[in-house]
Amino acid sequence: MIRHLSILLFLYLFAFETTAQENYPTPPDGLNRLFYIQRTGNTNTIVYDANVTEKKDFQGDKPINIYWIRYADGGGTAGLSYLQRTFAYGVKCEKVAGSNDYDFHLVSYSKKKLRLTFDSKGKPYALLEVNGKKMALQKVFVKIDKGTTFTLTPKVEYVELYGKDPGTGAALYEKFKP
Repeated sequence: MIRHLSILLFLYLFAFETTAQENYPTPPDGLNRLFYIQRTGNTNTIVYDANVTEKKDFQGDKPINIYWIRYADGGGTAGLSYLQRTFAYGVKCEKVAGSNDYDFHLVSYSKKKLRLTFDSKGKPYALLEVNGKKMALQKVFVKIDKGTTFTLTPKVEYVELYGKDPGTGAALYEKFKP
């Protein structure tokens, strides 16, 4: 029974990881777009948008909306599964006392702390520190070892972070091994 459940879980989580792609599409920019994640295996993309109220506050119970753009399946959108939300691409958020901001991190990697905040023009963004500088995160790429693509815990070779300095607009980049 447990073996069958493990096989089903494996097939469900990694059914979209079967073919490597050389070119990745850029998701269309959204008014409340924070960043997106792409990884080896296929072009399906995980998108992170801020949930903003009419009063320019973050929605308290769910400040970040996370969903797939299924480029490999025609470009439609889909929510994350329970397992994806809980163990891979979901976020843990905590409101910063005395402000409208939230501190958060991906459930799969708590070492990188991000701050959900607004810029001077009222656009939400995800702020983190890379190489000693503040970065408004725009894109993440995760390189997965091809030999571990079909496991419940694939081996991540490296992660690339792309963004801009929120003060100057200069491009910033960091590559690290988790």
